[in-house]
Amino acid sequence: MSRARSPKEIAFLILLSQILAGLMAAGIFFYFSGFESARSSFVGSSIAVLTSLHLLSVLLNNKAKKPKSILNTLYLLEAFKFLLTALFFVGAIILLKAIFFPLIIGYSVAIFIYWLSLLIT
Repeated sequence: MSRARSPKEIAFLILLSQILAGLMAAGIFFYFSGFESARSSFVGSSIAVLTSLHLLSVLLNNKAKKPKSILNTLYLLEAFKFLLTALFFVGAIILLKAIFFPLIIGYSVAIFIYWLSLLIT
């Protein structure tokens, strides 16, 4: 019989899954398109991991809260996550000269893993 995992363990596994999926996507881009595409794909998945890390770290603090407060915090964090994601994308495209298609594919793969793992757990 398996034991129940703690929320912090689940969060760590979600982030690890996102990183591994991002590395796999970057590897596929490297094989078919070269280093720049792989780097762009990895940057895209890193954006998803960083925003997920921020969201999960705030949600997993040990403060006791009322359910309504938790829900309001979740809404605010998701809105902030969208803003942070947009800023990271702009930075990746302008500053890092990332290629858009691999960037968005890397991000999509990592976000898909995030939402899939939330459904499974």
